Amino acid sequence: MEKIHKEILGMMGKIDIDCRDEAGIVIIDLKGQLDVYNSGELQRLVDAYIARGLTHFVVNLEQVTYMDSSTISVFLYSLQKVQKLEGQFSLSALAGAPKEVFDMAKLHEVFEVYPDVSSAIADQNS
Repeated sequence: MEKIHKEILGMMGKIDIDCRDEAGIVIIDLKGQLDVYNSGELQRLVDAYIARGLTHFVVNLEQVTYMDSSTISVFLYSLQKVQKLEGQFSLSALAGAPKEVFDMAKLHEVFEVYPDVSSAIADQNS
C-alpha cells in the first residue's frame, strides 16, 4: 500500500497533502488553502485511488485554512463517485473559515463530517 501512496502523491503539484492507509481507509491529510488552482489535483488524487480499487476515504481538514467553491465541487463529485461504488467519503476536523462555508451552505446535510479522523474511521468500520 505504501508504494501506491508514493506513486499517487508523485502526481501531485504544489498542494500540501499526505496520504496514509488505516484499516483499509485512505486518509487524505490536507494543509493550507484549497482553491481553484489546486482543487483539480485533489480530484486527480481521489480518482487515482478509485482507479486502483480503493473506495473508502476520510479527508482530514484540520489544517485547512481556506476553501472555495471549486474544492466543494471536488468533494461533491468524489462523494457521488464513491457512493456509486458503495464506498464512503467522509470529512473530518472541519474548523474555522471552511466550517463557516459548510454551515452557510448546509453541507452537513450532504456530507458525513466527523470531529476527528479516528471518529470517521470508527464509523466507516462499523
